[in-house]
Amino acid sequence: MVPIVTIDGPSGSGKGALSRTLAKKKKWNYLDSGLIYRCFAYLSSEGFENIEEEINNIEHSYDENFEEINFNGNKITNIIRGPDISILSSELSQKIDVRERLLLIQKSYLREPGLVAEGRDMSTRVFPDSKVKIFLTANIDERVNRRANQLRNAGQKVNISKLKSEIEARDFKDSNREVSPLKESKDSFHIDNTSKSVEETLEVIEELINERY
Repeated sequence: MVPIVTIDGPSGSGKGALSRTLAKKKKWNYLDSGLIYRCFAYLSSEGFENIEEEINNIEHSYDENFEEINFNGNKITNIIRGPDISILSSELSQKIDVRERLLLIQKSYLREPGLVAEGRDMSTRVFPDSKVKIFLTANIDERVNRRANQLRNAGQKVNISKLKSEIEARDFKDSNREVSPLKESKDSFHIDNTSKSVEETLEVIEELINERY
């Protein structure tokens, strides 16, 4: 069995930085499922029809502190991570047919030597056979600060009050949607990393990997 680590959690929980760092360290494949939905939203907004094929032309370069997304030679990082695509992505993710279309794309990331998959339904729906399931969270103020810093680093202006309201609304929508809601599976390992560094959280996860794989 190809080893899989699934990391689910709400917006701003730190699952992106943690997952990218872990994937780099283990030299495993990395799936940012949220990015798949954002790419789908972007391509839909641009009028592409054969989206499943076009997604393969989107290039994602990253490490724990850097991210660049390119499509057909054009840098689209700020568009993909911007508010318009965020809203459209959230709306499209509620649709059963969209989730079904993207399920196979997400599953295709599972290959040797291993996979780190992060999102909101990785443990419960996409890779339920994972032996290392993490539910990562942090308190709301910490999550707002992390998201604000991410947006500022991308050159965007931030209204903290508005951002907090948006994250709270996203939390509610993700947790209460009918299709693949954000929820903690019974066999997930719960980590509150409000006051933990990426390195401290990684230590916990690597111990689980060594125990279970």
